[in-house]
Amino acid sequence: MGSVLILVAIGLIVFFIFNLARGRRKKNNDAWEQAATELGFNFTPTGTLGKYTMSGVITNGLKQLSCTVWAHTEHYGQTHITFMNYEVSFSPSVELVSNSPHFQSKLLEANNVLKKVEVSADSVKATRVRGFIRNSEVLVQNIRLLIQLAELIIPKE
Repeated sequence: MGSVLILVAIGLIVFFIFNLARGRRKKNNDAWEQAATELGFNFTPTGTLGKYTMSGVITNGLKQLSCTVWAHTEHYGQTHITFMNYEVSFSPSVELVSNSPHFQSKLLEANNVLKKVEVSADSVKATRVRGFIRNSEVLVQNIRLLIQLAELIIPKE
């Protein structure tokens, strides 16, 4: 009788943990789906162990920006850390002459939010931003911030 109760208790605990994880995954998928819809990006909801990625192309006049957002987890012994990554790329490459006060202000704002913003001749990105984003508004805000920064780099036609 005692061993049956132990098996039932273990079964209930496993069932509870599985349902908790599934509910959290659904909330995450819903938030990423909402952000992708608002941005006009592609997102395929993840399965149990899937990776979160969304991508799309933003066209603004003659400017075309390719955008990707993804999360990845790194394991360190018994712990793991999830990082967010954002990239906005454009072509052709441009010569970086971005000393305008407006650009510097936007770069400072992006660095205050995302911490690790890198600007190159063909992209603006923030990689290894610690912590998984579960809020669609924050996802949209972060990618729009990098889009605004990229638009300041690309010369006006």
